[in-house]
Amino acid sequence: MNSVKEILPVLETIVAGLGKHFGESVEFVVHDYNEDFSRTIVAISNGNVTKRTVGDSGTVIGLKLLTGKQEESGKFGYVSQTKDGRYLKSSTIYLKNDEDEIIGSLCVNCDITDAMVAQNFINSYVGTSGNSPVEATVYNNVDDLLISLINESINYVGTPVALMNREQKVKGIRYLNNKGAFKIKNASVVISQYYDVSRYTIYNYINDSQNSEVTDI
Repeated sequence: MNSVKEILPVLETIVAGLGKHFGESVEFVVHDYNEDFSRTIVAISNGNVTKRTVGDSGTVIGLKLLTGKQEESGKFGYVSQTKDGRYLKSSTIYLKNDEDEIIGSLCVNCDITDAMVAQNFINSYVGTSGNSPVEATVYNNVDDLLISLINESINYVGTPVALMNREQKVKGIRYLNNKGAFKIKNASVVISQYYDVSRYTIYNYINDSQNSEVTDI
């Protein structure tokens, strides 16, 4: 196999069948990483869970994959969150080509919000704690994802951009690079506006410290 498109009809059938079997609270999604990141979803069932459809974007987990940061065969049982605050138990299974390169993924997102509410009540009642950290927030378009990452970077620095010195801006932009934000098309244009620096300056901030390549500059 060289591309997700080669087996997409099979994946569409599998995703549709799994969606019917597990019901509307469990979403199944196929991502094709050969597509632009803003539209990696090529098949989906029970999209009501995250309010996404075919042609929508990937998540921060997908960005990590594109920057070469991934587990051996997938990432399983992590907690993610929808834009409107519902909690999901998620797993990502990698799809690889004949050269063992990741070219896509099959993702499962189970809405566990009601279960977590019940768990929190029980934990409170018996005096224990069992919350899991949220590892990803699911957006249905890549612009929202990018703005979320920018806000994360500003919170990480801990200073409003208007009051940041050079070192703090470098810290924030490196955070975005490590998160894979620059894999998003035209990300440098948006980030340069938020951080009030030129795209050339962003390139220097990253390369001076890491010799990393910003793909869209």
